[in-house]
Amino acid sequence: MSMYDWAEQECRIACKKENPNFNFDSEDFDYGCSCYKSALKAYKSLCEDGHSGASFNFTRRILERLMKGQPLTPITDEDFFIVHPEYAIESNEWLAEHGIKSEIQCPRMSSLFRTETLDGKVSYSDINRAYCIDIESPSDTYSSAKDRVVDEFFPITMPYMPEKGQYKVYCQTFLTDRKNGDFDTQAILYFITPDGKRVDVNRYQTEKNGKMVDITKEEYEALLEKRIDGLRDKVANSLLWTLLSNSAPEKEIERRETAWKSLLSETKKSIENTLKQLCVFYENPEHYKYNCFSVEQALCHGDFSDFDNVPQLIEIGKYLQGILKVIQ
Repeated sequence: MSMYDWAEQECRIACKKENPNFNFDSEDFDYGCSCYKSALKAYKSLCEDGHSGASFNFTRRILERLMKGQPLTPITDEDFFIVHPEYAIESNEWLAEHGIKSEIQCPRMSSLFRTETLDGKVSYSDINRAYCIDIESPSDTYSSAKDRVVDEFFPITMPYMPEKGQYKVYCQTFLTDRKNGDFDTQAILYFITPDGKRVDVNRYQTEKNGKMVDITKEEYEALLEKRIDGLRDKVANSLLWTLLSNSAPEKEIERRETAWKSLLSETKKSIENTLKQLCVFYENPEHYKYNCFSVEQALCHGDFSDFDNVPQLIEIGKYLQGILKVIQ
């Protein structure tokens, strides 16, 4: 078996597990499976160039850095002053009001910025250096000001060569008052370094008079008891959406959505309420790890093979399959 044949076999197996109904040889689109097919195309190109062994691994490492927008050699302070007008952020009144003399985007690495204050202090920030993870939903990752906490613990210095891997900042957000939008209370709990070390942060904030202010852990836990955006409801809604809109070929999705809309409102509400009751399972912090995309997909596809020791998940999965029978 050739290197390419092996890779194709692996991609076919992965797609079959991702979506049993997906036709690998068709032009149909499935988010996960289409990513496997795209990766296989890149792999095929490397094989056709005659790479193998050491040259294959060397080329792969170069490609990985380029795909991540990372430089191939270390960045120096001088690199910020290469003439590329589109990367220069001109000093303005707003920057001056915040004590900033200049802020420059690195022409060699668009995620890297150099900031100089009015008193001459220079600092650097890489907006791709870290990302946040919702502890209640590990597959929910995002970037925000919260992931800048990494720079406080490990400031960037020159010359700079991005580490292999990113810092993972674990956060929690929730809502205590509907008028405050998606959330009004948040915590930066800890982060994991690229080499796997845990660094505790434990910072807590809540919204007061339109601004986020620091609070104690005790105040945070008291607010957590008053949250109104229950996790079980979030998970139940996500599972139902996945079942109806994101776990089947396009034509089948259209059929499911049409069939769901045709149900009586009382029937839909009964189904939704039962699913929410089953999803109380997810509110246990020990079960947060199951609130992720791969588990959602498996449950919606009726694949319970990985959940033999978690009967609650199997019960949820079987109920989801029952919903499909209702809308046949």
